[in-house]
This record gives sequence, structure tokens and C-alpha cells, in this order.
Amino acid sequence: MDPLQRSLIAFRHAPVPLAGVCYGRLDVAAELSPAGAADVIERALAGLGLRPGTIWSSPLSRCAGPAAELSARLGAPHAVDDRLLEIDYGAWEGRAWSDIARDDARAYAAWLDAWERAGPPGGESALEVEARVRSFWRALAPASVASGALLHLLVAHAGVMRALRVVAGGATWPAAMSAPVPHLASERFPLPAPAVSLAGM
Repeated sequence: MDPLQRSLIAFRHAPVPLAGVCYGRLDVAAELSPAGAADVIERALAGLGLRPGTIWSSPLSRCAGPAAELSARLGAPHAVDDRLLEIDYGAWEGRAWSDIARDDARAYAAWLDAWERAGPPGGESALEVEARVRSFWRALAPASVASGALLHLLVAHAGVMRALRVVAGGATWPAAMSAPVPHLASERFPLPAPAVSLAGM
């Protein structure tokens, strides 16, 4: 089987106009229209000679909008999955990071010290994000294909892509966090290995 048929190709959504703001799960519009973001992703796929069998996204519009546009253009189903939501920052959503650091200094310092295991007030830890992304990833199956390279495509949030680096790529969380996740740039992740039947052995 072509390795690309055992791949998940993820593109981060287009930028949002909220520099310095903790926006997490807020459903904020991206700076590019869904059609504009889909143009960029479609050109990248064409340059690689790839076509998606399924297009995945979270329900938030900055991911779901381009995914739906690509679905209509490419004739591939669009699947929305809540496990692909951005990290939940709880009480900090919608606030400037500078305000959080000033006004919630103790909670902010505690989170910075233990972010892998502890979330913001009312929010998620990195390990909780990892658990739901791992559940999604483990459920993916190799794409069947009659001709051409067919694969899973994901329009993703940065937190989900970093979790995939851990889940599918074997990175540590500090390593996953240290590397940037550029907007509308792709990363390739392998799919989980198929289960091996022990029947008859």
C-alpha cells in the first residue's frame, strides 16, 4: 500500500484577527474566507498529486468552513468531529493573554508550571487534549482507492496538530509545543497500524 494511503494530512486553519487574545474554542471568523482558505489547500494538494477520501474538521467555522468548501469542490465527504476542537481554555477564553497574566497571576503561573497535567480554570490540560485526539486518530482506517492517492485530510487547530505530533509522531509535549504550526501549512501524520489477528497462530 502506498504510504500516502496510510496518511492523515493536516492543514492549520487561516489566521484569525485576534493577536494576543486567548481564543481557544471561540467561534471566530478567519481572516480569509472559507473559499480563500480552500484555494490554498486545494493548490497544495494538487501540487502533491493528492486527493482526499474524507475531509475532517472541528465544528468551529475557521476549520469547518474551508472543509465544507473543499468537500463541495472535490466530491469528498466532510466529517465534523468534536474531538478535533481546539483546546478549551475555560475562564480565559476571549481575554488578552497580558490581562490573564496580570489579573490571574497565581493561576497563570500554576498553569505555566504544570500545563501538561493541569488546565486553565475550567479548561483542559495538554494530556486531556491528547486523549481525545488519540481516540480520533485510533479510529482512522486506511483509505481504499481505485486510482490515484486517496487519504484523510484534516483542517485543524494548532492544538490538535500539536497533539497529533505526540499521538502519531511520538513527540514529547514540550517538543510538540516548541515547533511552530504555520497557518495553512500542512503536516503529514501516519495512521495507526492495523490490528493484527492472532487467529490461527
